[in-house]
Amino acid sequence: MVSFRRKSRFGARVRSSTGLPLLALACASGASPERSMSLTPCRLDGLGAAAQCGSLRVFEDREARTGREIDLRVAVVPALAARPRPDPLFILVGGPGQAATQAGAQLAEALSAVRQQRDIVLVDQRGTGGSNPLTCESDRTQPLAEAFAPRSELAETRACHASLAADTSLYATPLAMADLDEVRARLGYELVNLWGGSYGTRAALVYLRQYPERVRSVILDGSAPVALTLPLYVARDTQRALDLLFDDCAADADCQRTFPSARSDFQALLAALDARPLETAVVHPRRGESTPLRIERAGLASAVRNMLYVPQLAGLLPLAIERTKLSDYGTFVSSLDAFTSGVEVSTGMFLSIVCAEDVPRIDEQRAAALTQGTFLGGQWLLDLKAQCESWPAAHLPEAYFEPVVSDVPSLLLSGNLDPVTPPSWGELVAQGLHQSRHVVVPGAGHGTTTLGCIPDLLAEFLEHPAPSQLDTSCTDRIQRPPFFTSLQGPQP
Repeated sequence: MVSFRRKSRFGARVRSSTGLPLLALACASGASPERSMSLTPCRLDGLGAAAQCGSLRVFEDREARTGREIDLRVAVVPALAARPRPDPLFILVGGPGQAATQAGAQLAEALSAVRQQRDIVLVDQRGTGGSNPLTCESDRTQPLAEAFAPRSELAETRACHASLAADTSLYATPLAMADLDEVRARLGYELVNLWGGSYGTRAALVYLRQYPERVRSVILDGSAPVALTLPLYVARDTQRALDLLFDDCAADADCQRTFPSARSDFQALLAALDARPLETAVVHPRRGESTPLRIERAGLASAVRNMLYVPQLAGLLPLAIERTKLSDYGTFVSSLDAFTSGVEVSTGMFLSIVCAEDVPRIDEQRAAALTQGTFLGGQWLLDLKAQCESWPAAHLPEAYFEPVVSDVPSLLLSGNLDPVTPPSWGELVAQGLHQSRHVVVPGAGHGTTTLGCIPDLLAEFLEHPAPSQLDTSCTDRIQRPPFFTSLQGPQP
């Protein structure tokens, strides 16, 4: 899950029939299936290496096999070895609503050690990127003012749905994973390795359950299990991350000396905004022009939540709180802009997933109990539920929500500072993955794969997928980045 924007941003076993003749031929001959998808050279933003791109046309309604057809965008980053391993790494990204050929390209760049021996495959999940994206007008332009004075506009949600050439009830995870398996077959791979991050971990688990015979190994970074009604716990888990930050500031000599009352100052700031929103002006961090801004409690709380995703941004939080005493909200604004400028999410895709797989299972009394006393509160959850009532989504069988059970070798990574998929969810997933190892990275937030020694660790795991034999001690050296004690940076 990624940031909750203005709207709170974050099945039946379906098999593809298209690849079966290829697979049957492979089994009969003892050879690997041949590639039957045309690919041409392409470049992906954030990836220095050349890629091969193509598309696969599938029915939007895979079961009926009639009606609208959609194109899936596919990119393969070829292995560098002359004789690469036959099993590639498929990257499944988060959101839900991010595109693998965009968000996954930077991961593929970081996983250069993996690319030495294996292809890396990026498929834009249906509803994202180049795969019939369910894009709303608000995805293209979100004024800075809306970030700090959030509104839930049901009329806008309905207008978005009306503008889409899509049946949004056909964009839940099980159908998308059937798409993915068809891509696998058409690319000529018998076995695959899966990397999933955030919502992508859920997608990977669903693929593993639907196609267990096709998965050689699994890597999950920030587990969001199928059984987890994730938005229900966001306020609680984000509060945990904030409390850890204030505890770590108090334990750090420089931070404690500079910001001795950071926790109580933050509570006072929220109370003041709750009583009276602030009308101010800030310098836009990219355009350099003075921008009028209304700052409300909910908007500031959302900005704090986004900062907690990234420990480097979280390290600015005590300073940002202190600066507000001088009526200077520039640090908050710059941090939020830095976060959102690198995150592209299809709102329609986000709603099609959470309105099918999460929101219908949220009990209001349970939600009230879990959000009470948190700095995020629960209004955004009520707004999300109202949006889902206006968004047609899939109805999934109860069996879909059962924990995934597998003996496939699996490596689970969790950032101890993660505000949305903390280590407790990794522990929950590990219970069903009988050959798994769960590694908690002490100084990581939401996403660990690109940090320190972890890219090499993943390459080692993919070469020898024996979780119990993996030496993960190097991850202990990944610590929280130092706190900024001034606008010039941390203490030297």
